[in-house]
Amino acid sequence: MLMKVYNKILGREVVAGDFNQRTKVFYKAVSTHSKLFVLNAYGIEKSIIEELRTRGCKLIRIEEINTGNIFEIDFDKFIEKAILRTFGNSTEQYYLPLKYFTKVEKAS
Repeated sequence: MLMKVYNKILGREVVAGDFNQRTKVFYKAVSTHSKLFVLNAYGIEKSIIEELRTRGCKLIRIEEINTGNIFEIDFDKFIEKAILRTFGNSTEQYYLPLKYFTKVEKAS
């Protein structure tokens, strides 16, 4: 299920990620240029996190599309440790440094 949010900079809805209702995994594809470098973190919109909570999300998976790196974290751990902030012109988002995620090894 594609999850969308309104991007006020672009003035339109954009895909925030994909939630698999069967596996309870939220997948977010990102480019490294969208990383908040001061925290070494990617943001997930507050509204998306709230929706994931109601749908029983178990795992968050982030893939850097330009590096192929994949990071995973249990949803509950993400909620426990993430900070809610608004940076620049964005909406409220949860941020958690990648050091809290598990980097998934690429298959050979």
